[in-house]
Amino acid sequence: MPQESYPITMREIAREAGVSVSAVSLALRNSPKVSQERRETILATARRLGYRPDPRLSELMEHLRTTRPRRGPSRIALLVPEVGGDSELAGYAMLSELVAGVREMADYAGFGVDTFFLGEPGMTPRRARGIVMARGIRGVVITPFRRGVAEVDLDVSGLCVATAGYSIVSPRLHRACPNYLQMMDELVAACRDAGRERVGLVMTYHEGGIGHKLFTSSFLFFQAHLRPEERIPILGEPDITPQKVREWMERHRPDVIISSGAVYEMLRGLGLRIPEDIGFLNIDISEEPRSAAGADHRFRLVGRETLKLVVEMLNLNLAGPPEDPKVVLVDSHRRSGFTLPPRGAVSERRGMAAKRRTKVNH
Repeated sequence: MPQESYPITMREIAREAGVSVSAVSLALRNSPKVSQERRETILATARRLGYRPDPRLSELMEHLRTTRPRRGPSRIALLVPEVGGDSELAGYAMLSELVAGVREMADYAGFGVDTFFLGEPGMTPRRARGIVMARGIRGVVITPFRRGVAEVDLDVSGLCVATAGYSIVSPRLHRACPNYLQMMDELVAACRDAGRERVGLVMTYHEGGIGHKLFTSSFLFFQAHLRPEERIPILGEPDITPQKVREWMERHRPDVIISSGAVYEMLRGLGLRIPEDIGFLNIDISEEPRSAAGADHRFRLVGRETLKLVVEMLNLNLAGPPEDPKVVLVDSHRRSGFTLPPRGAVSERRGMAAKRRTKVNH
């Protein structure tokens, strides 16, 4: 009969590594209370001996550690780049929704949230890390930048970190994101369903960002199935000015435009009535006009999923930069609105207005 294997204990690891059992326990949880050098020695010894944690025992011990009397809830750190405080955060609908989602899921999972606004004077990623480590916090969520892509100078060793969106390119992290391809696919389909044949895209996203690339890729795929004379070239930065938008429209005659709220206001400033003169789809309905037809990125859900990534890493004791970062895509969709009525609705509205004018004249 084959010999039965027996589980390796922390006491055996401690004896082999020449340390205490408590040091082994802390090292196996990636605790900052053990030096990096000693932690690596203990972990290497555990791997060599074939140590495997008992998930049921780990769950029980975590419960006992976090439910002691007079102890507050475990904490998650929330790092918000560029923003200087809650009052400034309220001015950014996307970030506000995302932060609300993080806090909702943290509360559901039994965590408190310590928020660090990196736009505050003197608050840097390095300083935030020092405070986080001093407080014994291991889980960290980093929100995206407001626009464009950039790096965050944060040492994530010993921490379980995830981010939202694609804007943070370094460090490489797990992330939860809206589904840009799905949203643009649905926006284009909505245009065709509403009887709009000439679809124009005014792309206000910065060129080079992942969101820009995904939105644009989906739109170009749609255009690849059109005849050359039906394709309207994308108007992008820095050509988004009232004069150039007018020239682009006169040259290509779109009957619906996909773009941002800023372009919606620009079109109205040019004297266009929406949707009577031209249809419009808001590329992000977290921005005004929020009642327009457009793409719902579901930022609150993105925030919740980002927090779940951190909790997963905490439960699996996976600290530091991931070897293979993963992307969780949130189910993002097109939403109906007043700027893109159903097929025939605009003509019907024009007809009713003409009848009213006729009655008045008589």
